[in-house]
Amino acid sequence: MNLSDFFINLNWQHIAESIISTLIISGIISGFGYLVTKRITKDLRISKEMKSYGFKGVVAMKNHTKREIEELCKDTERLDLLFISGIGFFTNNKSILTKAMKRGMKIRLLCSQVDTVFLSDLERLEETNGLRKSGMKISDEIKNISDLYSEHIKNKEMEIRYYSTEYRLPFIIAYKNKKNVRTIQAWLRVTLPPFNWVTNFALVGEREYKTEDKFFEMEKGKVDFISMMEDHFNCVWEVADETINDK
Repeated sequence: MNLSDFFINLNWQHIAESIISTLIISGIISGFGYLVTKRITKDLRISKEMKSYGFKGVVAMKNHTKREIEELCKDTERLDLLFISGIGFFTNNKSILTKAMKRGMKIRLLCSQVDTVFLSDLERLEETNGLRKSGMKISDEIKNISDLYSEHIKNKEMEIRYYSTEYRLPFIIAYKNKKNVRTIQAWLRVTLPPFNWVTNFALVGEREYKTEDKFFEMEKGKVDFISMMEDHFNCVWEVADETINDK
């Protein structure tokens, strides 16, 4: 058979179908690869941007375990907390918090002033959604914390101040010192009434300082969510009431 007969006898329809099929498959694979690469690039870009603002990750929240609270207090010099009342956190973890304060950890708590319109509106909202029993007052929860930790407040191991303005996202800032390496760890809970403390997620961040003189200092010109949390806490702390408005 000569070369011309060979080409004439080829099944050109089958060859064409095979080529087209291969091209389609290659196109699909290439397109899928492009989409995956684009998605990964986008995710990496978002991840890089989130890290530039100080975010370490996002976690689904629940009630803290004893081990998590022990880890929170370990090597911690000061704990700043902003809650509405904080009743669950402070009643469930009193023994751990007490031991930590006896070791030298200081606690600053910002919670709502009692008997405010804000609290009565929130109570009504939670009652309507079945999250609070009628007659259970948030103001009583706040007063209970003051009574429960009265010894620590007297000894200046703990200080409480009371804000009376708008709703605030709850958060925790831990100032740690381990082997002269100082870090700030932060948990900002993203939750909105009527959803409660355990129905939310938290933005987690950490910032490290290796020299003591920069422990509480925000880097000039740098915006990150931990610095924003620190500034917010300190601003509210300065204008908040130092005592319960016990009518």
